[in-house]
Amino acid sequence: MMQERDRILDVAEKHIRRIGHRKTTVDDIACDLDTSRANVYRFFPTRAAIDQDVYARIANRTLDIARAISRRRDASGIRLAAMFDEIHRQARTQLADEPYVHELFVAATEGKWGVAKWYFDEMTRIFEATVREGLQVGELEIDDAGDAARCAMAAIISFVHPSLLEQRISSGKDVEDELGAQTRFVLRALGIMSG
Repeated sequence: MMQERDRILDVAEKHIRRIGHRKTTVDDIACDLDTSRANVYRFFPTRAAIDQDVYARIANRTLDIARAISRRRDASGIRLAAMFDEIHRQARTQLADEPYVHELFVAATEGKWGVAKWYFDEMTRIFEATVREGLQVGELEIDDAGDAARCAMAAIISFVHPSLLEQRISSGKDVEDELGAQTRFVLRALGIMSG
């Protein structure tokens, strides 16, 4: 049962990457799988549910990278900076090299899909776990790990949110330099002085 669902998502993701979520149809997916539309709908109640699951699948790959960074043995500030850089790099790669994935992420965030909220909430939880570890070993000077993580996300949101990142890049400024400055600001706010 799960294998069939994964096969549907594999094909849907392939089509979304090639022609976009707006042009991908259940007929396209069913045809590639040599099955019926009805069989696809056995696993997904709506076409939109397929888009949301493809979004979650792609977003989870970025979350997995952030989780791996958070498990490193580096100081918490180094891990947070690496996460900020990597999440930004993923979003920027989508914008530059995967326009239809970027379009899907814009649709998810602007359409206020629950799965988009889940992604940013989960990323904030990863930040929070890293901040909490930094607090426990005395690397950080803050009172509340949850508040600090939410503030960190707010500080970098325009570097990782698909629509806001697009606006930043179109402004012509050096986005990487701006992210570096914002990262240093966040780390100083957490009580970490960087060189």
